[in-house]
Amino acid sequence: MIHKSIIFLLSFQLILSFPLLAKNLTLSCPHKDIPLTVEIAQTPQDHANGLMFRKHLEEDAGMLFLFLKPKTAAMWMKNTPLSLDIMFCNWSGQILAIYENTTPFSLETIGPVKGTAQVLEINGGTVQKQGISRACRLKLDP
Repeated sequence: MIHKSIIFLLSFQLILSFPLLAKNLTLSCPHKDIPLTVEIAQTPQDHANGLMFRKHLEEDAGMLFLFLKPKTAAMWMKNTPLSLDIMFCNWSGQILAIYENTTPFSLETIGPVKGTAQVLEINGGTVQKQGISRACRLKLDP
């Protein structure tokens, strides 16, 4: 008979081997809608890993960090080789702050931003290229 702790460890390893849940997200801007496919970071481990060590991110892709309740949030670029545009948002999808073209591997704090419930990370330069501003809103498709 297999011991319960071994079964738990095997189950936990199986869960960790699955990729993050991908969802469709729309940045609804006054001038156009911008569709994205985002990986959802929900757990503390997802938040800790983020986009670290990623060498490529599709043009229409990103990562969305979700927090259980609004908080003062900050990010950093530790072990992240990509330059990112980072948007801090509240629960209704309103963009509170935008940081463009972050420096890869930097340990400098990005933020903090009060009232953050979601953080969207996309490829650096996308904000300027797509005309994204604080007038846009995040809408996660159901």
